[in-house]
Amino acid sequence: MKTKFKMKQGILFLVGCLLCMTACQNEDTIATIDEVAIDDALAQRSAEIDLISDDIGIIVEEAYQEDESYVSFLPECVTITTEISAGFRQRTLDFGDGCELPNGNIVGGIIVMRHEVDSNPARRDISVTFDNFTRNGVLIEGSRSIERVLSNEAGNPQSTAVVNMQVTWPNGATATREGTRIREWIEGFGSGTWSDNVFIITGNLTTTGVLGNTHAATITTPLRREMVCVFIVSGTIELSRNNATGTLTYGDGSCDNEAAWTNPNGNTMTIYLD
Repeated sequence: MKTKFKMKQGILFLVGCLLCMTACQNEDTIATIDEVAIDDALAQRSAEIDLISDDIGIIVEEAYQEDESYVSFLPECVTITTEISAGFRQRTLDFGDGCELPNGNIVGGIIVMRHEVDSNPARRDISVTFDNFTRNGVLIEGSRSIERVLSNEAGNPQSTAVVNMQVTWPNGATATREGTRIREWIEGFGSGTWSDNVFIITGNLTTTGVLGNTHAATITTPLRREMVCVFIVSGTIELSRNNATGTLTYGDGSCDNEAAWTNPNGNTMTIYLD
């Protein structure tokens, strides 16, 4: 009897161990799936914020040109007010409830730009803030400070922006973006034609999702934005989180709304941009 009892105890112990091992494996699998899902979602948001941030750069660049009596392609639906006080020039760009940019995106609300009046026009520090500003229904809050030079080492206009903004989508999802974004105007400056303008973008940024999950983003191949296209046409960003790295690739120069996200597991998915 004692032998049978011990055998039963041993069998129950083994079954318990197997169940425990299976449960642990399932937990590990679920954790891995959750991590991948978080990375994929953050990559999607990061790609969308890249486009939002670049449109803001376009608006600021165009408003700055108009301020300096260059050709500007800001739409007629924006109301621009200029005030000079205490040595500062402030430009308020009011897009109302909805105003279409030349690239087809719809913006609304207000952007405020401010810089010193008597500062050197070859190098100017511009502060940018937002008041209920939206792009394609997405709310942008926060600020950016921009150092703009008329001619960098390559002889091109360049803006270096320190970004601190929050983005809220219509469904309530939010993300924050912090870091430095460098935007160089490499083609079309001073031509008076919108369609030949080309910019390249570099920098290091951090995107944080609604659950506090963060991606550190490094632009490893400059992003290329051509004004004839609504989207970024090429370039690569490395997104790192918890010592794992994936890559976001914007393509080969074709104008489309697709980007390729390769997550830390090596799986590639197509991200569709708005």
